[in-house]
Amino acid sequence: MDALKAQKTLVCYIASLTRGGAERVMANLANWFAERGYRVILATLEEDEGLYPLSDKIEKRVLALPPCHGPVGRVKNLFGRVWQLRALFKEVHADVCLAFIGKTNIRAIMAALGTKTDVFVSVRSAPAREYKGVLQRMLARFAFRAAKGAAFQTAEAASFFPKSVQRRSRVLLNPLSAEYVVPFDPYEDRRDEIITVGRMDRVKNHKLLVEAFALFLDQFLSVEHSDNPEKEAVPKLIIYGGGDCMEEIRAQVKTLGIEDHVEFPGDTRDVAKKIKGARLFVLSSDFEGMPNAVAEAMAMSIPVVATDCPSGGVRSLVKDGETGLLVPVKDPQAMADAMMRIRTDRELAARLAKAGHSFSQSLAPGLIFAEWESFLF
Repeated sequence: MDALKAQKTLVCYIASLTRGGAERVMANLANWFAERGYRVILATLEEDEGLYPLSDKIEKRVLALPPCHGPVGRVKNLFGRVWQLRALFKEVHADVCLAFIGKTNIRAIMAALGTKTDVFVSVRSAPAREYKGVLQRMLARFAFRAAKGAAFQTAEAASFFPKSVQRRSRVLLNPLSAEYVVPFDPYEDRRDEIITVGRMDRVKNHKLLVEAFALFLDQFLSVEHSDNPEKEAVPKLIIYGGGDCMEEIRAQVKTLGIEDHVEFPGDTRDVAKKIKGARLFVLSSDFEGMPNAVAEAMAMSIPVVATDCPSGGVRSLVKDGETGLLVPVKDPQAMADAMMRIRTDRELAARLAKAGHSFSQSLAPGLIFAEWESFLF
């Protein structure tokens, strides 16, 4: 163990460790720094649900408060959480705090004022989505000036903030989880599955995906395919993940009459093993930071169709026609056409699968985590 690193204390601060891309990155970062010899305290506002394995070397703290309602209650809640975090910084003699997402970033900045703790904040989605409304945006732009540094997933996201913040910022991509660092899988003998992975909420826009899949099936089951003497199997759409919109999406599938061709496994562990060998991955989001699910599909040698959504995170992974296919946001026909194009053009699918896997190697955990270490310390 490096003696210098053993003296360094890192507080990782995030609202919760529920299922999500940002939460997984935070857990992976905490594990890596702990194994590198840093003292790591993982502070959340809720109990850990155990979705992500955490090193025994990590100290977990829950900064919980009783619920407060109304404008006065919200102000009381804000300063209560800031005071708790500030007390933690002093108790553990924190050298650095790394905060993720929205209000959590602002609370961390406020808590560190007048202390010896350097705060680094990270925006994990489109800034306009994390900071909604004029007041929140003004507060974020002002507060970020007091941070030691800010991590973004794209230059486009960084441009939301003043130049003084941009000068102390860095674009850091998400690392792959270790189970996705695998050799290239040639595009042969694929299961006829079109897959997506992610929580089922509005921003992921699974309704668009289901509508596009219905249009895709119409094309697939046209005369051209029904006359196929080999009687190709009808592809399935498999939606991995759970969330508030699941019942609504199930109802949409039933209304469209495609329930025999859509599966909902829900939240699934060992996703890498489940998706291996699928024919196509589709992302239908309206907004994204840098979608882990896209990078992971590429790492598993699965061709990708994705919406070109703000704030450029998808575009940083998917080069249209090179490492995948991009389609406009909220355009089901364009998505259906792209799905059909990959389904019928095996040469294109194989080329995208190989190029996507090759690009994913730049996201190897050791490379990305080293960049985070250089940034924070």
